[in-house]
Amino acid sequence: SSIQAAAAAAAAMASTAAAASSFAGAGVAPLRRSSSSSSSSRAQRRGVKGVIVRAQAVSEPQAAEPKKVKKRVSGEVAGDQVLEDELAEGVTMVRCVCRERLKFEVEYGMKRGTTNNSYLIAGATATALLDLPDKSFAESFAKSQAPNKIDFIVLGHLSPKRLDTLAAVLAARPPGSPAVEVCCSNPAAQAIYAALKPGTPASSEALTAAWKVDGKLKARLRTIKSGDVLDLGGGRVLSFTAAPTPRWPDSVVTHDSASGLLFTSKLFSAHVATPPDAPTDASLGWNTYGDDWQFFFDCMLAPMARPATAALARLEPYIGVAQDPDAAPVVKSVAPKLTRFLKRLEASAGNGIMELPLGVTATAIAPLHGPVIESAKNELVREYRDWLSAQVKRADESAIAVIYASAYGNTSAMAQAIARGITKAGVAVEMLNCELSTAEEVEALIKKTDGLCLGSPTLGGHMPTPISAALGVIVKEASRDRPAGVFGSFGWSGEAVDLMESRLKDGGFKFAFSPIRCKFTPTAETLQVCEESGTDLAQAVKKLRKRQVVEQQKSLGLGMQGDDAAAAVGRIVGSLCCVTAKSGEAQSAMLASWVSQASFNPPALTVAVAKERAVESFLLKGAMFNLNVLQAGNEKDVMKQLLKPFKPGENRFGDMEVQISENNGCAIVTQALSYVECEVTSRMECGDHWVVLATVRDGKLLQEEGVTAIHHRKTGTNY
Repeated sequence: SSIQAAAAAAAAMASTAAAASSFAGAGVAPLRRSSSSSSSSRAQRRGVKGVIVRAQAVSEPQAAEPKKVKKRVSGEVAGDQVLEDELAEGVTMVRCVCRERLKFEVEYGMKRGTTNNSYLIAGATATALLDLPDKSFAESFAKSQAPNKIDFIVLGHLSPKRLDTLAAVLAARPPGSPAVEVCCSNPAAQAIYAALKPGTPASSEALTAAWKVDGKLKARLRTIKSGDVLDLGGGRVLSFTAAPTPRWPDSVVTHDSASGLLFTSKLFSAHVATPPDAPTDASLGWNTYGDDWQFFFDCMLAPMARPATAALARLEPYIGVAQDPDAAPVVKSVAPKLTRFLKRLEASAGNGIMELPLGVTATAIAPLHGPVIESAKNELVREYRDWLSAQVKRADESAIAVIYASAYGNTSAMAQAIARGITKAGVAVEMLNCELSTAEEVEALIKKTDGLCLGSPTLGGHMPTPISAALGVIVKEASRDRPAGVFGSFGWSGEAVDLMESRLKDGGFKFAFSPIRCKFTPTAETLQVCEESGTDLAQAVKKLRKRQVVEQQKSLGLGMQGDDAAAAVGRIVGSLCCVTAKSGEAQSAMLASWVSQASFNPPALTVAVAKERAVESFLLKGAMFNLNVLQAGNEKDVMKQLLKPFKPGENRFGDMEVQISENNGCAIVTQALSYVECEVTSRMECGDHWVVLATVRDGKLLQEEGVTAIHHRKTGTNY
């Protein structure tokens, strides 16, 4: 973590001076500053005098058909695999595939497994390894490769969990091998420096032992930034573009000139275990992976839409620029070869025109997780821009600041879950990593947002300095009528959370949720509490902005004009039901009336679920739930229980009599008229609700006599 790195950097710099030396000792081509592709985007952003940037459609290169050479390079353990696939000449994808959900972070909520993707790129004179898998694959990954043939390790993203894999790869290199060059951004370099300094919370014994053996360096550290290139020989050049975000401040995107592949690290990722014979989305595309890409975006990038938008802008030479929706459509040339010739002639005339494409020019997008994106690349980039634009627009109207620092990734995981709960409730999030921010940036953020929450680890019984400084700014500058919250993780004690709570409480702030404390790694239950707490914070903010929300509801009115239309829709009735669902050890429930049968064969039904409902995250594709149909005249006790406000993580059932289904583990309301056991087959986003389509797997009539409870309304603008 850069928290410890900031304190340890100076001493570690001195002790690892040799590790930061030039590339001359490696006997391969050094990094150099590029003056081509990245300068185009920089010129556009800075408005360089005399340079005109004009978006224009260009002939898109055809993606090379992957040879799809699969080779199992390690044994299968508990469903995990390490697979190799040749994506293009000289480019091999190494997929560490996990078909079970190993982690509880919110981004894994689809429970479709995941892949950790690494890429071997071989040039005529040198070979580079791009990215490393999680530590759970450290040993199998290191054994599967030929570490002595690797000249460079390029880290598009480095988390503490990947330091063990870096150590394993270095340790696997034969004695006498030349030092491998580890290329990464400055934030990642600071984390490595901290890991190499012994006796600190961030130190890594495994990495220290592997970095230098018998007085000889086995690795050298080199920082890279936008515009740097690495020549691997034979016309193969890697170009680097920094694409930082609050959660991934070290992110670097790499473009390979020979294959045209764009390696995007976390951007465009999806947590899904790809089939053994399908490393890319070819022939699968959006229909197969669209939900996975959107879910990853919603969990990870929606809460940091502004920096993510800036990151995409840096990649315009490879993914194109956004087309003006009001612009006339680009007409495809009937003589493309002649058109390209004329363009080259125009460029050679020295008219100073620099062009950026409208479409994705990279042959494929190769992320850190999920499939390599070929067939859906243009659609995914377009959707990313639309999603980001919607989030930024929402943030301009109302937003909540999530300010945090994280030592080992635990507090950041909690921050991400809280942010997810906020965005689900229809409020935007502005995330800020204190480790990389100034006091002025904290002040500017809290002055433009409508609520805040602050998260911190506990280090030595105290808050880290960046959090302490941010807290001082908040107490001094933030409005007291804005709801707040605090959270944090710790190893042995949790003083930081207590200190934040007391400072804010003494300062007159009101809390939207109780302080959240997590010892060591957050569990599924802890992250569920975080998500529900984020929703509570968002609802508190929405109450403060009630007038604007009411006006917005009236203007939307389900697309209708006037009170008569709303009243007419309100006459549509629905069965009163109780939806019960289970995720891990957590149970949840909600009252539902927007329910309808959708199919005879197979028997299916739909349930509309508000995005801010806690149970919404339990109803993802593939999830099981029970629909308990309430009985008229016997529904009041259930309604009373489920309509009351709940604290995050609180038992939803209270004194209700329920049984647990042996088939799916979900609750059965014993006083219901009937229940049906369902499996979610798909979901459709409908404004402020999700419409869940589910197939009925089983069911039972609990009461022979009685009729279904019906919910009557007078207006279609609320329940």
